[in-house]
Amino acid sequence: MTPVELLTNWVKLKHTGQLIKRSGEPYFNHLLAVAEMAKSATPMGYEIGLCHDLLEDTGTDAEELLENLVHFGYEDMTASYITSRVVELTDVYTASTYPDLSKIERKEKEATRRATVSPGAQTIEYADLIYNIGWMLQYDQKHAEKYLKRKRALIGQMVTGDSGLRQRVLAVIDKALIT
Repeated sequence: MTPVELLTNWVKLKHTGQLIKRSGEPYFNHLLAVAEMAKSATPMGYEIGLCHDLLEDTGTDAEELLENLVHFGYEDMTASYITSRVVELTDVYTASTYPDLSKIERKEKEATRRATVSPGAQTIEYADLIYNIGWMLQYDQKHAEKYLKRKRALIGQMVTGDSGLRQRVLAVIDKALIT
């Protein structure tokens, strides 16, 4: 098996039993969709997209991710690059880490932080948002407009990722806000 096949199987295993809220689909489908969107937009986009929620949603830490990437056959520098981008995409301002901050304060700080992450991480964020907006429009119309406006502001600050994917997410947001 190739390194990417080994990684894909491992990530799928790590997310076993997790479902996409309200849809009942395996959460892994979300990861694959983000990976596919990002694969040609940034170096190691497929791998980073596949792993972008790994540290938040499983018991995996950055060290375990790095070790497994090397074990699967990725060169040390490539494995470090993938791991660094995944760490950048992992929420810092969580309720458990910052219990004194309100949910709104944590979201604002996280948005400010996300605007400063690397172009590769921003590119994955664009792909993640494209997927999440589709989910929002299908399963949570009640909160969609507020969500879209918040994400529009976030993308307004996140300007260093892949320009094509950035334009695509902005178009998706603008179309959804018009309808």
